[in-house]
Amino acid sequence: MSPPSQQRDTGASNGCVSVVGASIAGLFAARAMARQGLQVKVWEALSGLEHGARTLIVTPTWLRMLDFDPEPAILNRIQAFELISRRESVHIPLREPDLVLERTRFLDLLSSEVLAAGGELLFHRRLADMERNGHGYRLSFRNGDTGERHEASYVLGADGVRSAVGQAVGRRPLSSVAIVQARVPLPVDYPEHTARVWFDRTSTRFFYWLIPESPQEGVAGLIAESRCDAEKALERFLGAHGLTALEYQAADVPAQRVGARPRCEGCNGRVLLIGDAAGHVKVTTVGGVVTGMRGGWAAARALTTGRSYRDELRSLCQELSAHAMLRHILDRFTDTDYDDLLRHLNSRGLRLLGYRSRDGMTGVLWRLLLAQPRWLPLVARALVRDQTRAAAEPGPVPRGTR
Repeated sequence: MSPPSQQRDTGASNGCVSVVGASIAGLFAARAMARQGLQVKVWEALSGLEHGARTLIVTPTWLRMLDFDPEPAILNRIQAFELISRRESVHIPLREPDLVLERTRFLDLLSSEVLAAGGELLFHRRLADMERNGHGYRLSFRNGDTGERHEASYVLGADGVRSAVGQAVGRRPLSSVAIVQARVPLPVDYPEHTARVWFDRTSTRFFYWLIPESPQEGVAGLIAESRCDAEKALERFLGAHGLTALEYQAADVPAQRVGARPRCEGCNGRVLLIGDAAGHVKVTTVGGVVTGMRGGWAAARALTTGRSYRDELRSLCQELSAHAMLRHILDRFTDTDYDDLLRHLNSRGLRLLGYRSRDGMTGVLWRLLLAQPRWLPLVARALVRDQTRAAAEPGPVPRGTR
């Protein structure tokens, strides 16, 4: 990256922490650090919190991580999930409701909290260059046709899956998948507090969803390997279910490659990646709100207590690894496997799924398998398919051969 043509100095290496990216993870970390007395500046490439409206669904863990009122960002509360395969369906009541959020509203709340804690938000500043400078970093930002420099002791990269901070310190790009969803009028008599999930291996290795925002409207969407694939599949889904798109929402999010370990370490002691920039996403559902906030909190703890970022991230790493293992298995499932999965779900399994959130996979995964002995052959079949596929793939060409 080349520095801007015109520069002006805006800071010195005086213990300042620069957070690049006004994402949920970045703002959450900035607030935590500012409240501990650190000098925090948040740099955002856009001219404001113009990330575009996007409906999110989070577990009750999100609510427990907040010490301020998030109610203005909450659109609805989900009391149950209905899982649907080609020939089966199950209804899973939740002990605690999931929360349906509007992302931009939550960003607004977080930005106000950052300012109230003494942090600073600087918009329309796109990171152009970053270089070591003694015990910190010199950051160069483009601001329209001009530029400015800032020196920081620590840098948090919270700037998404294509993180400029990650690129600046030589991190390999993260693989990603696309989320596309449409706001739609809900069908007549659709249950306001129930989210539906469809498994259809012919069009996505993930799933489709319909999540109500209100009694009248909701969002239907899916995850696919590319945005083009997702858009085409969503159009077919909407047509098949008689749904009409009012507007579209889309995002690219990180997804670990099969067998890859979650990226839970910092780049070095003074540059830490958090949120999507670090791949802090549950690859089962590609949900990253709670995990991104946990990563942001871990970074803030590391910088305010002197503990290592790796140590602070240990529990999150374990959680992401559990999701990666489950995703590895589910990626080998067929439509018939999903039929069997739902057909054999017993009352103990239903209680576990309803009582434990998706952000507590570490504590529930093995208990769920033990409670569901008829799932074990499904897992075995998936793993056999994996081994068979690996054996069929050509190996590396030995040196000296053509």
